Amino acid sequence: MPTSGVRRDDERVNRARAILRRYPHTIALATVLALVVGGIAVATAAIGSSHDRATAADARCTAESLAGRWDTGQLFLDARSVRTGKSVLTVRGDEPTQTGSTMKLLTASAALSALGPDRRFTTRVVAGSTPGSVVLVGGGDPTLSRLPSGQDGVYPGAPHLDDLARQVRAAHPGPIDVVQVDTGLFDGPAWHPTWTQSARTSGSVSNITALMVDGDRDDPTDAYSLRGTAAVARAASAFAALLGPDVRVDTTSVGVPSGATALGSVRSATVADLVGTLLTHSDDTLAEVLARHVAVAEGTGRSFDAIQAGTTKALRHVDVPTTGLRLVDGSGLSPDNRVSASALTKLMRTVAEHRHGLAPVDAGLAVAGKTGTLAEHGRFTGAAADARGHVRGKTGTLDDMFGLTGVTDEVGGDRIAFTVFAEGTADPTARKDIDTLAAALWRCGGNAG
Repeated sequence: MPTSGVRRDDERVNRARAILRRYPHTIALATVLALVVGGIAVATAAIGSSHDRATAADARCTAESLAGRWDTGQLFLDARSVRTGKSVLTVRGDEPTQTGSTMKLLTASAALSALGPDRRFTTRVVAGSTPGSVVLVGGGDPTLSRLPSGQDGVYPGAPHLDDLARQVRAAHPGPIDVVQVDTGLFDGPAWHPTWTQSARTSGSVSNITALMVDGDRDDPTDAYSLRGTAAVARAASAFAALLGPDVRVDTTSVGVPSGATALGSVRSATVADLVGTLLTHSDDTLAEVLARHVAVAEGTGRSFDAIQAGTTKALRHVDVPTTGLRLVDGSGLSPDNRVSASALTKLMRTVAEHRHGLAPVDAGLAVAGKTGTLAEHGRFTGAAADARGHVRGKTGTLDDMFGLTGVTDEVGGDRIAFTVFAEGTADPTARKDIDTLAAALWRCGGNAG
């Protein structure tokens, strides 16, 4: 076996040469472009018809060569046939490593498994234990918005505080003096100790609480707006202002009084819709809240410490291998998470086949060069430009890693599910190298195995 660890198949290598001998007329009609990627000459044939392109895929399949000569950090790679599950290419595929935001695939799949696609999260208000008091009960919905009804912020289909306030004013028998809060749905630290403060200032993630508005963004319409340090106070204050100019706020969490009168409620979009938003836009706060809901549903706890047991328990219901997983959060922001490339690829195969109710995960994947994080940072240009629109997936980025887990469109009768991590590098050119490798896997398709 070569020192690169790449699995090679002599028949597959020889098949590429055989194409040139058996179909000289096809190759003669093609325009062959020599593309140099990291010192590697990659021949790409511009074939006129989809049939001819699939026929010539062997001659254009360069994934093994790219993996064997990889020099952008340390490569962790697992690629396999969607149709059969057979391994196509692997480099350290079973070694657990950092995930970045590819972790969100595990969280999204666990949420669909444990909660179901139609579950919604309810924020409600009940009468307090003293006259003139009401209790705003956090339901773990970070999409609840302080924008006026009819105006969308970052989260489409979000419930609005003004709707809730109208219900409360109509149902409450007298003047309202104070808004209290119940945030007991989640507990433990609101901020994970391994997260960098830059995650807050860059607008990546908020404190994780059961009550917040607009993901606790300063600007509800800006996905990467600065997050605050007092999510509960922001939500309670915004709600109190809608009830009257002199309504006070008490942010000490209280339990809902027994038999308390319900005054109003609003509900989030469905879990299926939230999963789509989470994945396409890589929303860290939404991922963390869903991971907490999974832990609560699976009975493992209400804090960060419950995510490992909760998520792995939920993933077993969808036949995802969980041995060796280390899950310290739901978003992948922590550098302490550890998941193997092969585990993610096996999950991606299940997602691609829409098994176990995971079709919403597939629908939420970003499209190469077109949507979500695969349309940022010049993704799928240059040597990978022909794969635009033909690869879908979830990216992952930390200070010293880049990753992509995805699935290709069909070529030669099959699709390829894959995971690629470039670890130990801060060089953003790693994204282009990952895209080039993903594009090569797309060109291989069913001719890769």
